[in-house]
Amino acid sequence: MKNFFVTGDRFELFNKDELVAESRFSIEEPDDLFNSVYVGLFKLETTKEFRRKGYASLLLIEIFDYVKNELGIDNILLNVYKDNYGALNLYFNNGFKIYREYDDYFTLLKHLYSFSFSLN
Repeated sequence: MKNFFVTGDRFELFNKDELVAESRFSIEEPDDLFNSVYVGLFKLETTKEFRRKGYASLLLIEIFDYVKNELGIDNILLNVYKDNYGALNLYFNNGFKIYREYDDYFTLLKHLYSFSFSLN
């Protein structure tokens, strides 16, 4: 059973029939932030009872595969507050790097040039 879906501007991960993690996204043209087309992620959330069980990482793996292999885009950017240690740990453990630093948040970047993996 497929557990990853793209619905409008949302990536969704299900465990059986229950939504366990999701993220919003947008496809951005080159701009002042980045000089190439990229996917911007925002509002990545895991349902409370499924937190700290690896679902956010599984969602990111599926997102990486979809962005690289379905959309043909090599870069993902997102913003995260500097004091959101759980999110920073998640993103760093999944290959994001600090791209820009601001007073109270970072812009993180994940390159997908050689990414090829799927759980499906």
